[in-house]
Amino acid sequence: MRKTLYALLLPILICSCSDKEAQTEAQAGRMVNDARTLMKEGDYPRAKDSILAMRRRFPTAFEARATGIIVLDSIELLAAQDTLAMMDSTLRAEQDILRELEETKRRGHNADFYRQRTHVFHLKQRFDEMEAKVRFYSRKIEVDMHENEKARNDR
Repeated sequence: MRKTLYALLLPILICSCSDKEAQTEAQAGRMVNDARTLMKEGDYPRAKDSILAMRRRFPTAFEARATGIIVLDSIELLAAQDTLAMMDSTLRAEQDILRELEETKRRGHNADFYRQRTHVFHLKQRFDEMEAKVRFYSRKIEVDMHENEKARNDR
């Protein structure tokens, strides 16, 4: 009797679990799509928060979480690219000021020249760091996409 009962309940239990998993994946997928929309609009903090909330709320939505990692990396990449573009224009303007000071007031006690040179040096360092961040996230996205594709093919 018990074996028959278990045999009848097991498929129901499996179906209900798989349905719940599909629902969880669908809800998590909607949150990922919302994050993509926010990312396209340039609202990077809210997009990032959406992905992080999805990860907390749906810890078992593995497909959505894998996609969420790529979206989160894309958010970081786009934010870094935007910052890099702003830093580039700032660095060029500050280098122009340095060139002017270099031509006119290079010798002697010229605090403005040395201050500007130090400022440009630090801007260049931050620019190089941001450039490295852009390269890192670009490469990370490629690797993550390849690993996701490989995992899908293995299933």
